[in-house]
Amino acid sequence: MADKSHELAKSGPVTPPELRADTGYLLTRLGGESRRRWARMLAEHGMTPHHYGALITLENVKVTHQQHLAELIGVDPRNAVSVVDLLERRGLIERTRDPADRRRHAIRLTAEGHATFETLRHAGEAIEREMFDGLTGDERTALHALLQRLFEVTVDR
Repeated sequence: MADKSHELAKSGPVTPPELRADTGYLLTRLGGESRRRWARMLAEHGMTPHHYGALITLENVKVTHQQHLAELIGVDPRNAVSVVDLLERRGLIERTRDPADRRRHAIRLTAEGHATFETLRHAGEAIEREMFDGLTGDERTALHALLQRLFEVTVDR
């Protein structure tokens, strides 16, 4: 009988149908692939996903305090310190005393922070276009709506 291991190696990895039938597996694999692509792009800019999370959050909420920012980006408040410190050192955010509570600092993007966010956003859109290239516009819209709904009922409740 002929050895077929060489043929298998040449054909590349093929996910067994049993795994492709498992929604959790698909979400995990696709989420991992998306994270890898984003992490690679962000690393080229000297950032991590948490840094990008802080930038996009501040772009949208405009100003907040560090603890709320940590909550919105899903990191422990103690770990948010290093995220905020790096962004401040790079001139992407500024911290000022919160006029409503002098014990806290208000955090907002600088002009350079807005520009950096836009650069990263465009690079992220390119990643997204590449990942979703095999879907029609209607399929992308339906997928996004389903993901939003799933987010609402599991994370943002």
